[in-house]
Amino acid sequence: MSNIIWFDKEGDLTKWESQCLPIGNGYLGASMFGGVRCERIVLNEKSLWAGGPCKNRPDYRGGNKRGRYKYVAEVQKLLADGDYENAVKLLPELTGDGDFGAYQLLCDAVLDFDLPDGEIKDYMRKLDLDKSLYSCEFTLGGVRCSREAFASYPDRVIAFRFSCSEKMNFTLKLEKIHPSRIFTEDDTLVYNGTVEDNGMRFDARFKVITDGGLEIFSEGIFVRGASETVIYFTAATDYEMNYPAYRSGTAPEAVTAPIVKSAAEKGWEALYSTHYADYSALYDRVTLRLNSDIAVLPADKLLAAYRGGDRSAMNSLETLYFQYGRYLLISSSRGGALPANLQGVWNESNTPPWCCDYHINVNLQMNYWGAYNTNLAETALPLIDFLDSLREPGRVTAAEYYNIVSDENNPENGWTAHTQCSPFGWTAPGWEFYWGWSTAAVAWLMQNIWEYYEFTGDKKTLRERIFPIMRESVRFYTQWLRYDEKQDRLVSTPTYSPEHGPVTVGNTYEQSLIEQLFIDFLAASGELSEDGELQNKVRGMLPKLKPYHVGKTGLLKEWFEEDEPDFDHSQIQHGHRHLSHLMGLYPGKRITSSTPEVMNAAKMSMNDRGDESTGWARAYRLNLWARTGDGNRAHKLLRGLLGDCTFENLWDFHPPFQIDGNFGGSAGIAEMLLQSHEGVIRLLPAVPSEWQSGAFTGLRARGGFVVGAEWENGAVTSLNVSSKSGGECTVTFPTSGGVSAARLKIKAGETVKIM
Repeated sequence: MSNIIWFDKEGDLTKWESQCLPIGNGYLGASMFGGVRCERIVLNEKSLWAGGPCKNRPDYRGGNKRGRYKYVAEVQKLLADGDYENAVKLLPELTGDGDFGAYQLLCDAVLDFDLPDGEIKDYMRKLDLDKSLYSCEFTLGGVRCSREAFASYPDRVIAFRFSCSEKMNFTLKLEKIHPSRIFTEDDTLVYNGTVEDNGMRFDARFKVITDGGLEIFSEGIFVRGASETVIYFTAATDYEMNYPAYRSGTAPEAVTAPIVKSAAEKGWEALYSTHYADYSALYDRVTLRLNSDIAVLPADKLLAAYRGGDRSAMNSLETLYFQYGRYLLISSSRGGALPANLQGVWNESNTPPWCCDYHINVNLQMNYWGAYNTNLAETALPLIDFLDSLREPGRVTAAEYYNIVSDENNPENGWTAHTQCSPFGWTAPGWEFYWGWSTAAVAWLMQNIWEYYEFTGDKKTLRERIFPIMRESVRFYTQWLRYDEKQDRLVSTPTYSPEHGPVTVGNTYEQSLIEQLFIDFLAASGELSEDGELQNKVRGMLPKLKPYHVGKTGLLKEWFEEDEPDFDHSQIQHGHRHLSHLMGLYPGKRITSSTPEVMNAAKMSMNDRGDESTGWARAYRLNLWARTGDGNRAHKLLRGLLGDCTFENLWDFHPPFQIDGNFGGSAGIAEMLLQSHEGVIRLLPAVPSEWQSGAFTGLRARGGFVVGAEWENGAVTSLNVSSKSGGECTVTFPTSGGVSAARLKIKAGETVKIM
């Protein structure tokens, strides 16, 4: 039962975060609990949002207040003069307006089944990651019942099948609905309405194909005397990623009606066949085995055994968690849809935590850490599109807060965004400075999209989609940086290190991210032979950033001023969840084995922060320690992530549920097995002693190389490398006699077997 999350009991319908099993296709999400007599299905459409431009907000400007750059300049001067007290008083002027909105629940579909009395026997509900198929089976009163569901990306539909060994009756009602009308079109239940906050139009359809009788009433459907019923569900809104209106002008029903009609004409089997072919083409690229013993246990019992130290449970849960992260990314981020948000695509509330938004001071970035090394680069395309859509509204933010203006003569002069983003072009700072100001957040995101090219070698996508975003971001930072005489370097100011400490000039978080962006831009523009003038400007500024400094305590300094006598150390939280000054170690590439002094300071800083933290923060620490090559410490973080910060359904909790912990954990496991950030492909660079043997296929390295390997007692016994585009690489790998290296020249489409 590898790569199956399963339970031998019903889920609690009131505990969505910990009990549901999710399916999705990028556009739509459904969460199921496996209820016997009553089942709750939480339904989502990812573009269904409150907030943004509408009749209630005729002057919507993405949260941007006007003329804030005057206050920014004053804060800069006060900080440069050492007048911290008065600088802090002005910080409320550097915020957005607070009218943000939130990701919305579409509705709950509640099914009540008329079943005989008796004891529930042979119960199993499961999410088969290999098949991308949910199912629930049980026997009650001698009647065998089966329920299945899958979410198809090619057909943009979710299909549910309910079957029974005897004729059954059930009702389906829609609950937690928005202002709407529910009506019937032949065999289809239509839920058509608007979001009360902004008038966003939506249409959801449930086309029912049954061998029994069908009645549709004002709130739902009634199926009578059926042995099998299939429901094809889809939904759409009138949202479109087009600044400044963000509306398509197309009625959502014009999208949904043909989808469910086509799905019903194809039928369950053909629809699933298409879905599986699409899904498996991504998912099957990578396999993983850790040791050999596996535990075949329900997820709740598997988690309990893992916490108890059972070795077979460790093998099973760690490989399952790895593949679950890949499953969730495929299910919540596909081309044409919005990127994965704080909960992927799944959400049970109209007021979700942190608005279920696009948080860009670690969370959105972490969502895509595993897109490349776990060989799912296609799932990052929605992120690229989303960042491109932020450029126009981001120019407004650049003008109002930074006085960096784009006009007819210079239309792409610089864009920026801060901690919170929405599908409606919200790029302003948050409504409180201390969490909402993050000038370098976009520089961080540029790493995510540059790595698309590093891992794929897709120069067309680099030229047409990625480079224009990077170039305009670089233009912004080259105009934003200021020379600070006291620090003798170019600085970003004011800066706040997410999410603690004082406001300072040029913290390590921002300096290091801007440095990495400049380095990546030079590489990208060199690949494309473009923008020589901007290249020269960046080359001149790059050495003046000087991001890394080791303090008197031996720690990597998070704030340049922290050794000064008047620095306010009371604001520093030593066990804080964020490690914002370590971006150069991971996901950046500046703190490496070739910088031993800074690497040692980074390790000391990680020890100072400690290992115990929230779910996503443990996933981040896992990746950081993997980069140091300390496999046992990385595995300790993985154990803590799974043992202390994972629900029974294997969703990560902060708390509450945040999907970035799942994505970051999956990426971290891959980082322990394969690294390529130093120009060499390193095999098993951070494998812990617990992983004595194992095998993987399909992990991807920079340069577009795909690697498979087996190992025993920590020594590689089999290794192969392939490349679609061809190229040269050096691979290092542990053997029984030490570490070996192989220099390879691989032709396009060729696989080279080293041993």
